[in-house]
Amino acid sequence: MSQTGINRIAADYHENGYAVLRNVFSPDEVLNPVMIAYDAYCDSLAEKWLADGTIGTYEPHDTTENKMLSLMRQTDGNCFQSLDITLPVEDTIRKDSPLYLDETIFRLLRHPRLLDAIEQIIGPEIYSVPVQHMRIKPPQKNITQETRSHTLTLTGKTFWHQDLAVVTPDADRTSMLGVWLPINEATEENGCLIVVPGSHKGGLVHHCDKPHLQGIPDELVGEDFVALPVRPGDAIFLHSLTMHASLANASRGGRWSFDLRYCPTGQPTGREWFPGFVARSRNNPVSELKDHASWVQAWHNARFALAGQPHPKFDRWDKHDRSPICA
Repeated sequence: MSQTGINRIAADYHENGYAVLRNVFSPDEVLNPVMIAYDAYCDSLAEKWLADGTIGTYEPHDTTENKMLSLMRQTDGNCFQSLDITLPVEDTIRKDSPLYLDETIFRLLRHPRLLDAIEQIIGPEIYSVPVQHMRIKPPQKNITQETRSHTLTLTGKTFWHQDLAVVTPDADRTSMLGVWLPINEATEENGCLIVVPGSHKGGLVHHCDKPHLQGIPDELVGEDFVALPVRPGDAIFLHSLTMHASLANASRGGRWSFDLRYCPTGQPTGREWFPGFVARSRNNPVSELKDHASWVQAWHNARFALAGQPHPKFDRWDKHDRSPICA
């Protein structure tokens, strides 16, 4: 990446609260291994769920995306936690709560070209924040009421929100960087991200947590938003205060992506219960976590410690909020 390109990305990010990076890495080199691993994992889940009657059909020769959508459809979205790359953030954590921690995910989190770009925004001491998700957005027409209950993590027209609202207040001064990576092409038709340029300059705004209204009310968002279509290999950088959402998926296929976070090492992550790690350190390279097994063990240790305990509250929303704007 040229110095001019680096300067433009940094300028866009600081001025608009987001930046779109094109061709950060080769999809064949970086994303294909992730897709191949997910494909085999879906096959193993399907084998088990066919045997116990959880699902009724499965096409092993279909695309990975369609396999995921089939599992989603037949389980009303309840299989999502098995596909996600973090512990449950809304439901009770159990000793056997599933999460997907394949080595291809660990390599993606640490990919040098991705970290090179991140370094231009938050500096050379880079921490992988454990706010991380895989997103698979089914076609809107296929979403049942049961599936809709998973709206925060995977379905429908994602509500307007700021990422700072879904971490604890200790991270208010953290230079948190959101990194959004498409696995297949994200278009306006299949539900790409939409953002409000410059909204990061206005601070944290009110979020509602009501059955009829989740996230930021439309009147606080306005109409000055832009869509961000991207292709595999691209990345979207988001400031933690940038108001953003996603469009509904009006296509026939799924929209598949990863939602990751990074911050300067030593700053609070807003998820102190979950394990992050040093992804890059120019000052102390030996502090970098390079062992996949150690990463997996850290998540398993967190799961054991949190199982059966009151679920940590990660967001700032109040279900009993009586503000007129949330009525």
